[in-house]
Amino acid sequence: MKKGLFLIVFLLAAFSLMEAEGRTAHADQAVIQVDYLNVRTGPDTSYNRIGQVHANETYTIVKKQNDWLKINWNGKTGWVAEWLTTVKKETSQASGTYYSKYDYLRIRSSAGLNGKIKGYLMKNDVVTPQKSSGKWVYIQHGGIKGWVHGDYLAQKKSSNSSSGSSSSNESSGSQSVIGKIKVDTPVLNVRSQNSTKGTILTQIKKGGVYEYINEKDRWYQIKWGNGRTGWVAGWLVDPVSGNSSSGTTTNTAVTLDYNYTNIRSGPSTGYKVVGRAHKGDQFDVIAEEGRWYKIKFNGMTAYVAGWIVTETTKGAQHTSSSSGSLKGKTIMLDPGHGGRDSGAVGRAGSHESDLTLSTAHILKKQLEQAGAEVLMTRSSDEYVALSARTYYSNASSADAFISLHYNSAPLYIAATGLNTYYYHSKNKNLASDLQAGMVQKTGLRDRGIKYGNFHVIRENRKPSVLLELGFISDAREEQTVRTSSYQEKVSQGVTQGLIQYFK
Repeated sequence: MKKGLFLIVFLLAAFSLMEAEGRTAHADQAVIQVDYLNVRTGPDTSYNRIGQVHANETYTIVKKQNDWLKINWNGKTGWVAEWLTTVKKETSQASGTYYSKYDYLRIRSSAGLNGKIKGYLMKNDVVTPQKSSGKWVYIQHGGIKGWVHGDYLAQKKSSNSSSGSSSSNESSGSQSVIGKIKVDTPVLNVRSQNSTKGTILTQIKKGGVYEYINEKDRWYQIKWGNGRTGWVAGWLVDPVSGNSSSGTTTNTAVTLDYNYTNIRSGPSTGYKVVGRAHKGDQFDVIAEEGRWYKIKFNGMTAYVAGWIVTETTKGAQHTSSSSGSLKGKTIMLDPGHGGRDSGAVGRAGSHESDLTLSTAHILKKQLEQAGAEVLMTRSSDEYVALSARTYYSNASSADAFISLHYNSAPLYIAATGLNTYYYHSKNKNLASDLQAGMVQKTGLRDRGIKYGNFHVIRENRKPSVLLELGFISDAREEQTVRTSSYQEKVSQGVTQGLIQYFK
């Protein structure tokens, strides 16, 4: 009898402990979304750090408090920021995968128009509903959980992962083709997910045309190989109009990017060299064959590799030799952070290093169209030391050095807008012109120019500034700055500012 009574007491105590800790028979899992995420003794940044966890690691959730999760970790418990994880339900209530039909679809704190706005979905953002109330659906997107109106969601035909990633081996036969893209960089990585953190599956070359089946956060999911799929960065490709990637073209030309370019008798390096041409030479295109252009050359037809030329309209001049307002100027762009240093992490999981890189590529194109030569401290997701960045600048012929960043503030501070930093007083005019151009083009809050003691501008002998292009710690501003349209606008502002400065 005593043993039975003891067992009952023990079970009651166990159930009480589970309830106090917020556990269920099927515990939810926290999937870590970033590297070096701090584990703390309590649910706030004021508590001591007791360790770190890393991207893609999964831990059982013991308790949730405000925006923090208590997890089982290394045989003990600790707290991590919920907005830097994805919560994986043990028993899913999802009824399919959906995507937003519109930009800026509001995520609310409760199922109704009276609910506080917590964040936004952009067009084609993919979500998995967890429960519903009338026409309202409860979802999670990045670190934001809340309710959206179901009329503004459409069911996704594919049953692929709601995170937007895709296994490289899964068949894409059941997915409909949305369109085609053309590679616009010499070598482009195809990754396992729509992020520079994804595993590199293969590499494709400039000029290649591929069908894409999904678009998310400025990334395209393409079909390649034998039914395989992967993701490529949208800022390194161009959408292709029409349905044919080959055949006769009527208004296309190519301009050579290098001196002593080989012109061959066929579409491969195995074919005979029939001549050579030089940087800036332009040729009419007859057709595209794979990654090669068939061109008119000295009264005959020949071929040139697509990854060493720039495609233009017939009669147009090559942008690097154009008479734009920045002709003769060399600009060095410094996309902040990179590699193991992701920089700030936004409320919806955006990495500053990704945003600075995509913006730099967009800005590079615009500066080249204005006639400038553009150098970059990094052109891919790699770590570059601060000392190396200033060394590159001081050793170069750059007329200006621009370091690109996205800002972040503590969650209890509501901060938004743009600002520009200078270190040397002689660079105040450059800072003022760039700040004015960005504010005019984007309409974001003007936070002005400020003195900043940052290594890349302090140790720089060139005219140099550091730009903060918006706050990703603000949920609404993060959704704005991560769009290609915003990055186009802020790049236009920088270009306009440089033109004004060099006047």
